[in-house]
Amino acid sequence: MFSNYLKIALRVFWHNKFYVILNIIGLGFAIACCILSYLNYNYRENFDLNHDQTQDIYRLNTSRLVDGNQQIWGVVPQPITDVMKSEVVPFKRIARFSKTSTVVKIGEQTFDEQIHYADKSLFELFNLPLTYGNLADFDQSKQLVISETFAAKYFSKQMPIGKSIIMIGSDGISNEYTISAVSKNIPGNSSIQFDLLTSFENSSVYSDQRLDGWKNPNLITTFVQLNNTNDARSVISTLNHYVAIYNQNRSEWPIKGFTLQPFSELAQSSDIDMSGYIYGSQLAANPRGVLVIVPAIMSLFVLLITCFNFTNISIAFASKRLKEIGIRKVMGGMRRQLISQFLTENIVLCIFSALLAFLFVTLLLPAANQLTGLDLSPDYGKDYGFWLFLFSIPLVCAILSGLYPAVYVSSFQPVLILKGKTALSTSNRFTRFLLIAQFSLSCFALVVGIVMSQNASFQQEADFGYAIHEVSVVAINSPQEYQVFKEAILQYPEIKSVGGTVEQIGDGTYTQTAKTEKNEIATQVARIGGEAYLNTMGIDLIQGRSFYNTGADVDASIIVNETFVRRMQLKQPINQQVTLDSTQYTIVGVVRDYKEYGLHGLVPPCVLHMAKPEDLKFMVIRADRDKLLEVTKFLKSTWSKLMPNAPYRGYLQSDLIEKEIRMTEAFKAISFFLAMITLLLSASGLFAQISLSIDKRSKEIGVRKVLGASIMQIVGLVSREFARILLIAFIIGSALGYLFTNKFIFQVIYQYHPVAGPLPYIGTLLIVVLCCSAIIGTRVFRAARTNPVDRLRSE
Repeated sequence: MFSNYLKIALRVFWHNKFYVILNIIGLGFAIACCILSYLNYNYRENFDLNHDQTQDIYRLNTSRLVDGNQQIWGVVPQPITDVMKSEVVPFKRIARFSKTSTVVKIGEQTFDEQIHYADKSLFELFNLPLTYGNLADFDQSKQLVISETFAAKYFSKQMPIGKSIIMIGSDGISNEYTISAVSKNIPGNSSIQFDLLTSFENSSVYSDQRLDGWKNPNLITTFVQLNNTNDARSVISTLNHYVAIYNQNRSEWPIKGFTLQPFSELAQSSDIDMSGYIYGSQLAANPRGVLVIVPAIMSLFVLLITCFNFTNISIAFASKRLKEIGIRKVMGGMRRQLISQFLTENIVLCIFSALLAFLFVTLLLPAANQLTGLDLSPDYGKDYGFWLFLFSIPLVCAILSGLYPAVYVSSFQPVLILKGKTALSTSNRFTRFLLIAQFSLSCFALVVGIVMSQNASFQQEADFGYAIHEVSVVAINSPQEYQVFKEAILQYPEIKSVGGTVEQIGDGTYTQTAKTEKNEIATQVARIGGEAYLNTMGIDLIQGRSFYNTGADVDASIIVNETFVRRMQLKQPINQQVTLDSTQYTIVGVVRDYKEYGLHGLVPPCVLHMAKPEDLKFMVIRADRDKLLEVTKFLKSTWSKLMPNAPYRGYLQSDLIEKEIRMTEAFKAISFFLAMITLLLSASGLFAQISLSIDKRSKEIGVRKVLGASIMQIVGLVSREFARILLIAFIIGSALGYLFTNKFIFQVIYQYHPVAGPLPYIGTLLIVVLCCSAIIGTRVFRAARTNPVDRLRSE
């Protein structure tokens, strides 16, 4: 029986190639989007599965009370491991893990890298296999384990074992390390990542304080393997006895207690957008919120449109088979057999779509990997979920989108069919609903895309309150570097001014509580290099004075912004006394508001301190916008000549909003991509419905032409119903687009944005009208020009 169904299906496909190709391409692309979304989800869901036997391994966390809210942090004070070893604490193994920045010098070139410190027991707790070498000398001084990636980067086509690497610490001291092992590359979806790993004891080279001192400010990641899970309470109870001792020594970062977090939960607690977020983690994050939800919604969006389109085309497809249905019923065919026949055709068609989807995935996967920065390629031999997903999606689509046409068409009475009194109606409520839903989603995507285009233009020209597009920033390691570099670059004619700062605005300011007699607020604080810094950044002073260059204002004066004055309700801010964390300061000036958080957040209250010259960490250099790249090249070359042992760490101030711009561009690209796909799919469904309408009204069109109707009258007659459908779809889609952009994007994501105005809606209407007019007009115009004799010949 099934073989007969299959033969009929293939024969029908061959005689209706156009409709079949429309369905296969549309559904194949939608399934490909769903597969890519599944691969993205599966990558994050399988986080840390490369480590087995971790059921009794925990990360030791700290609990803190911040602004009345409890926060869990994924780091602990360094002395905790010594406490656990000295106390009677029931555990099997313990491993410390931490990281810091270092400078790697190979030959005459220097590079910024991250070096990790760990105990040898880390290799016993987790699956970290080696490619070359061994760990016999790991605990010895200056021994180094590198990753395959690092080896390929710096020792291409060489055996790195035994070779030396010069590393320069933050104190400028060079140390020579010997490579003792090369580890296999760790999968990207793993919390533990490293390129350079050395014994934790070597970290004392970069620390000015004893490792076991409670005054040591360093916080580290600590893993503990317990003998059994029941020992967790005993461990925490013992460690909590040391909370008071730590708080006495580190009062600026007090803790409330310690907790143990199972290693299996680490991947679910590293996304700041999701509940249960763990602060301060030094491990690789697993962003599973927006980056999983958005692709999933987008894929379902496309799949939904495709299924609607599939149903519409299937109904139009069945209109040519009414006599076949009538004859099969007269010959004894049962309704369930007809339903099975139609469903078999849909399933076969969906299987073809799945095969095409597999080709699409193969073509799109490199682009998806580049876009996400992840390796989403499935392991076809082991990932059975991929194959299950690949074939379950088309099966579900075939049933959901093909069941209604199969049941509807098979319900007709054979006598009425053969007498010619049964026809598929183009005004069926369900088909109208599908068309409205398709075009509503298309209009929604178009509105969002146009609004995001406006937002992208707005971001490029927005006033940030300072010269964000004219400033280059360079990180400085010492006061000597600052002075030498400053004297060298001021000779370059394109440089307007130079200033220094400890915390650069928009990147590194910290939060403090500010109090006056009447109010108390949280403020963003930065220590800056005085008037030179304000002038270089283009921050306008609107009241009072700037800091004196004599240094008299370092411990006594502050400058605040307009938002600070407004929030504190200060009518006369100059000379007003403000307390910042128990220290009193006097306001000597007020600056114009600048967008500390970019366009995503409202301008916060800001406080600026005068920094000591020896504390400056960044140099800011101002030049004309069109000369800034030229100036940046000069800065790099000058730095290399003056400081050959230190890598150039510089960026443009405008880079701080690059993420915002990329996000907006991504929103725009996704919206227009969805709009294009949904519009094409909707248009194909509309084409099928128009074709069905013309076929059913063929004789009516012929009669009207004989009676004198013009071509334009016939075009208007056939197009009227579809014009109403498109108008309703436009209204619904525009309303959804307005709610999404104005009530979500412009309230939750972007606090500063353009006024959209009527342009997105007018543009959407024009695009939809032009697209649909081309489809409806050409199809109906061709039908209207046909000789009426040909249409009425059978009568």
